[in-house]
Amino acid sequence: MNNEPFEVLARALAEFRREIAATDGDAMDLLAVEQRVQELTNAYGRALMREAMSRADISQPEITIAGARWGNRRVTRATYATVFGDVDMDRSTYQQGGRGRVAVPLELQLGIVEGAYTPRVARILTKAVALMPDAEAADLLAEVGVAKVSKSTLHRVPRAMAARYEARRDVIDKSVRESDAIPQDTATLQISLDGVMVPQDGEHARPRGRRSDDPEPPRHEQRYGPGQPGTPASEDHHVGRSWHEASVGTVGFFDESGRRLKTTYLARMPEASKATLVSQLEQELQSVLAERPELNVCFASDGAPQHWRWLEGMAARLPAAASGRRMMLVDAFHVFEYVQLAANAIEGELTPEAKVLAATWRETIREQDDGVTTVLRSMRARRRKAPSKTAKKELEKAIDYIAHQQELGRTAYTEARAQNMPIGTGITEAAAKTIVAVRMKRAGARFTQHGGQTVMLFRAAALSGRFDALHRELHATYQARIAA
Repeated sequence: MNNEPFEVLARALAEFRREIAATDGDAMDLLAVEQRVQELTNAYGRALMREAMSRADISQPEITIAGARWGNRRVTRATYATVFGDVDMDRSTYQQGGRGRVAVPLELQLGIVEGAYTPRVARILTKAVALMPDAEAADLLAEVGVAKVSKSTLHRVPRAMAARYEARRDVIDKSVRESDAIPQDTATLQISLDGVMVPQDGEHARPRGRRSDDPEPPRHEQRYGPGQPGTPASEDHHVGRSWHEASVGTVGFFDESGRRLKTTYLARMPEASKATLVSQLEQELQSVLAERPELNVCFASDGAPQHWRWLEGMAARLPAAASGRRMMLVDAFHVFEYVQLAANAIEGELTPEAKVLAATWRETIREQDDGVTTVLRSMRARRRKAPSKTAKKELEKAIDYIAHQQELGRTAYTEARAQNMPIGTGITEAAAKTIVAVRMKRAGARFTQHGGQTVMLFRAAALSGRFDALHRELHATYQARIAA
């Protein structure tokens, strides 16, 4: 029932209704009935889609695309994947000078993705791979009975779309940012980034194609060009699975009371100096401040020196019109981990006394204007109480870390709390878990550079509430104006 006319479908529906009317309720197999209803519905859907899509075809001898003339019209058969199943139909194709590349007006006017998939199917495929592995997604779609495709299609199409995005990343990102409204009650931005390890194959991730000394590159590279060279995984010389540090970044929007209103998530696969993510994060910041220059900005991260070099660079490049308060805060909960380390060194590993001492120091840091100084003085005074050389070394480690962050001006927690600014980087830590750990650190998982970036792209867009905007921009790249 793939290409039946409406009359045949109507008879099939009428016959099925008669079958239902003739079946006793206690003998009704509802599972079979529901499956049959879906089959009939999908058949109608395919017929309607074929009728709608045919309206975008052109039968003129010549057409103009972007000012260039195309001729040599031919009619060929093609199969398009819709949410209702595959639709086979005739369509016109054109060429320039009678040879070379083929243009299909139907596909260009409708924005058919990768020459075979409707925009709705493309959305489903990318959302599926953002949520689960290809094989599981194929099984789920088959069970649901919507946009049923193979595992290989789920592997290929989202990666091709992600490669298309990478080729146009600056333009698409700009449009997506501009379409994403800043919450009206926003008072403070928190800009943060972090690293997260991903399981990644590098030189041992083989290109597609038959065994050969010169195998074909992946299809998305054939179409859109090779990916970024020189990634860490391409030079690690580890056989099989290895781990490399990817990056996540967040822009948190907070109101005057300190309530988080929304978060924009970014994520990139391992790359030297986290260059792409740092650039994207700064573009997000600059875009928001261009519209709302009065917002406070809080730069936050753990104690990693390279993270702070990038954040301080962003702070130095804030627009001249930016008038809000600016703060640099090392994640308070990283500091509190060192506080617990020091308490354990003095009172014993997680003893009641250590827990009480750590809690007292944490509250002192949070509530007193000179809390960090007070706690450091207390720690230094207790160095002689350290029961062993190892304990004393741990205490010194905690003192050095906290004192260094204080010297750099990153521990003004009472001032931040008075302004209801966030003092922790919980949303960034959560981004690392939600974008990467939950989806990409499954048993046996491993990712190529581009495969992992595909997952990160669509998963971060979905979490940021930008999935629709991203697909709208991607869909536009598959469209073109055509004149007969």
